[in-house]
Amino acid sequence: MSTMPELSIYSHQEVIVLSDELLEKLQSAGNAAMPQVLEVALGAHSALSELHEMEVSLIDDSTIAEVHLQFMDIPGATDVITFDHGEIHISVETAHQQAIEFGNDFECELMLYIIHGLLHLAGYEDATESDRLRMDRLQQNILSKVWR
Repeated sequence: MSTMPELSIYSHQEVIVLSDELLEKLQSAGNAAMPQVLEVALGAHSALSELHEMEVSLIDDSTIAEVHLQFMDIPGATDVITFDHGEIHISVETAHQQAIEFGNDFECELMLYIIHGLLHLAGYEDATESDRLRMDRLQQNILSKVWR
């Protein structure tokens, strides 16, 4: 593929108010993360390398719980759900809770979840402890380069 996929971010929830400025910052940082993620993609033909555009939907816990159950047959909310056709769903409520729990900035936590979704599209999984640690290292490395 000769061009980077274009990432767009939308808030489809009303639980936590997200400013247009924040959405633009997340979108800009997400697009800046794209070449970093493609550089570490597993395999030449990861889902990410085949995409022309992507959409990140910032949603609430109840909506992500519905998606989680419908597409993965797992009840309950989760943080990030990624689809190979270029959709990343992120729960802002879970991001907010996790940011508090881990002492992170909420906005930075959202960006971390975007990078996490991009890494899934680049072929990474986090089902095992070693895979999770590998993704965590990559996420933190990319986050440090694109988020200020």
